[in-house]
Amino acid sequence: MKKRAFLAISASVIILGVIIIHHFYISSTRNSVERLAHDKKLINIFLAGNNEYRDGRHKFFAVLSINPENNNIGLTLIPPSYRIRLNSSGSRIARIEEIEMSDFDKIKNTLYKDLKLNVPFYCELYAVNVERVVDLIGGISLFVLDQLKGWQDVHFGYNYFDGKKIMKYINSVEDNSVYLKYDRIQDIILTLYYKKDNLKKFNNIEFITESLKTIKTNLLPQEVHSLGDLAYKNGNFFSTMLPGAIENNYYITDDITYKIYEAEFLTPLIMNKDTDPSIKVKILNGTDVPGLARKVRNNLIKEGLNVVEFGTSPYRKMKKSIIICRKGNYFAVKKVAELTGVERIAYIIDNTLLYSSLLIIGEDLVK
Repeated sequence: MKKRAFLAISASVIILGVIIIHHFYISSTRNSVERLAHDKKLINIFLAGNNEYRDGRHKFFAVLSINPENNNIGLTLIPPSYRIRLNSSGSRIARIEEIEMSDFDKIKNTLYKDLKLNVPFYCELYAVNVERVVDLIGGISLFVLDQLKGWQDVHFGYNYFDGKKIMKYINSVEDNSVYLKYDRIQDIILTLYYKKDNLKKFNNIEFITESLKTIKTNLLPQEVHSLGDLAYKNGNFFSTMLPGAIENNYYITDDITYKIYEAEFLTPLIMNKDTDPSIKVKILNGTDVPGLARKVRNNLIKEGLNVVEFGTSPYRKMKKSIIICRKGNYFAVKKVAELTGVERIAYIIDNTLLYSSLLIIGEDLVK
């Protein structure tokens, strides 16, 4: 009997060991991102962020979408009051900021119903995570125009920001507006995307594993690595605030707002074409040469761009011209760059403006 019991225990231990080894193997080799990319399906990751941990709830929400067929990347920003359906009938609802990430399936189901997007992945980011990752990559250089009035340690032009300064940049907005914070988050993401070639060295399993140590996500390091491979390929970047309307203190979408979302965001993301051929530009003359802004305006109008305003720059004189993206449309600034030959591009998003690109002319465009 003892021998049989010993054999039974041994067999159980062996079976358990095989199961553990098999589970570890599956976990270490699984790569759902690669499978989606192979099938040329849109890869969607739900992003949730907050300054401090508070019972798994957040204040910043977005869906990051990557199209492996053309390498375009889209960012859909979601208001904190966005309505989440708590049951299949929609009779029970809550604001997305009230949902804990343990109920991610409810968020996932609502996004599929409203946006027709399958979102299998999620990633939670807190201020400490952002600070840590920014410091790990050696900080970020952001262009400062006039968005940081009252800051004593910044100047007009490019400024270095470490992790803590990046979080201060995001949070020091007028009236603590979540939408202004969304704009500044776009500044950072678009800046990183534009300078992505400088970040290729960080797209390795060792760095990714270290970065993910304090981040809650259902993405494995090898899947994040695959996402990085896609992001480093040539493509366009689009960002948008989810179209919708406030109803009874909830931000809701319907068939009409979905059609707007489809036409203005999903179409360029999937079909690789711009839906607004009339790119709106503001031009400022940053030199002492009179009439230069008008001259550049006339040239751009001939190329089909819509120059909504031009004049003299109120900022200091510039040796090198720069194009500043004012809305989350990478295509627009690339088009202006191609037509003017200006290589410097910066991102200072302000979705309240009528124009998408600001061109400040420097001495390099004086001819």
